[in-house]
Amino acid sequence: MPTGNSAALIGLDWGTTSLRAHLLDASGAVIERRSSAEGILADHKGGFEGTFGRVAGDWVARAPGLPVIASGMITSRNGWVETPYVRVPAGVDELASSLVPHDLSPASRIHFVCGMDYDPVDGTPDIMRGEETQIAGCLERGSGGEGEEGLFVMPGTHSKWVSVRGRRLDKFDTYMTGEVYAVLKGHSILGRLMEKSAGPLGTGFDQGVSARLESDGSLLRHVFSARTMALFDRVAPDQVADYLSGLLIGEEVRSALKDCGSGSGSGSGAGATVTIVGDGALTERYRRALELAGVAAVPAPEDAAALGHFAIARQAGLIAG
Repeated sequence: MPTGNSAALIGLDWGTTSLRAHLLDASGAVIERRSSAEGILADHKGGFEGTFGRVAGDWVARAPGLPVIASGMITSRNGWVETPYVRVPAGVDELASSLVPHDLSPASRIHFVCGMDYDPVDGTPDIMRGEETQIAGCLERGSGGEGEEGLFVMPGTHSKWVSVRGRRLDKFDTYMTGEVYAVLKGHSILGRLMEKSAGPLGTGFDQGVSARLESDGSLLRHVFSARTMALFDRVAPDQVADYLSGLLIGEEVRSALKDCGSGSGSGSGAGATVTIVGDGALTERYRRALELAGVAAVPAPEDAAALGHFAIARQAGLIAG
């Protein structure tokens, strides 16, 4: 472990399939980071407390009484401690005041961050657990406009689009794009004509994105073109998967910029800016789709969840500052 910085906080970003732990100093800088495949669905020998001990127990042993804060699906019904939802619009103040404490021992306590929900009068309810902390971290570093407002996308199996106004989450929408893609590719007739892509991001992706950005027609009708375009030799077999991915992500981007982007302060058309929270090949697909839509994309700061943990803990008075 690096020396020279005194530990002030342990942050746990604990999701469905993974656990990321950060040891932070009093300025919010990450001293050490660890990761584990022990998400909430893993077989936790000794329960969640046992997993926490294996991943971060030595940190606690070196600094007894060190505050611990956790966010993500660990706060769900299938997690360690189920927390309620904070209703948007809300920000760091509300997250800090609603922390749910849980005693590990007389000298050690963990604080769980509540998720957020959105229940518009003219729509359907939506929920998030963990993403609110990442957004708090982005705002801590001034991402999204001037750090006061902006539009954020969080690619994943269930992507989130979040509008922030006045440093508070104003509204958000969830898109099941990744899961729908996996189902269509693996369990439908569309997958039978797909061959392994020749590269990380093929020309078929651009075709699919552009097709949806330029269409107001039915997505369900358009999805079938992933088969017919291949049969008519208009999409190469090794580009069919990318074409389907482009159709779905293109539809998500088109819809999100219209529905969640309006009124976000970042705009929803040419000249707008969207912050992408995440890393890896999937974020590159969203960056490219946004580029085709005429929207600039900027990356979120590294360790957004850790920054969010620090911002919430500081506001709650768990650390000085």
